[in-house]
Amino acid sequence: MKKTAIIGSVGIPANYGGFETLTEQLAIQLQERFEITVYCSKSAFKTHPEKIQNIRLKYLPLKANGIQSILYDMLSIFNAITYADSLLILGVSGCTLLPFLRLFGCRKKIVVNIDGIEWKRAKWSGFARWFLRFSEKCAVKYSDVVIGDNQVITDYVKATYGKHCELIEYGADNKKLEAK
Repeated sequence: MKKTAIIGSVGIPANYGGFETLTEQLAIQLQERFEITVYCSKSAFKTHPEKIQNIRLKYLPLKANGIQSILYDMLSIFNAITYADSLLILGVSGCTLLPFLRLFGCRKKIVVNIDGIEWKRAKWSGFARWFLRFSEKCAVKYSDVVIGDNQVITDYVKATYGKHCELIEYGADNKKLEAK
C-alpha cells in the first residue's frame, strides 16, 4: 500500500478551518487505499492519539499558522520524505525546500495545493510578501501536481507560470450545515 503524508494543516480532528476539514475528509475517504499520515500541531490539541481510525498522526511542537508555519511545514516535509511515497502539501510556506529536494535526487511525488494568492494579501509585510511569492514559485515549479480550489487560481497559475493547475473544488457539506 502506498504511503501518503498530508502536510500544512493544523491537523485532525478538524477544529480550525478549511484545510483541516479537507485533510480530515481526504484521510478518512482514502485510508483504505493508502497508508495516510497527517502532520499535526501539538499545541492545537489537548490529546495526542497516535491514530484516528487507520490514519497515523504525527505531532510537531510548532504552530501550523503564522511565521512558525514555515518551519512546521519544512520539518514535516523533511520527515515525510524519509518514508512516504507521496506528499500532499497544503499551502506554500514550506515549499522553498522543494528545489533542494529535487537537486539532491528526491523523487517522491509532490502535490501542492497553493491555497490562493497569499502573497497579495494586505496583512503581510514586504518581506513576508516576497517570501510567500518565492515559495509559491518553488511550489509550482518543483511539484509534480499543482492544485487550485477555484478557477481563478488555476487560471492564475497557467497565466503566471505556464503550468497546468488541477481544479479540485471543495467546500462545506451543505446538508450537514442545514442539519445544525
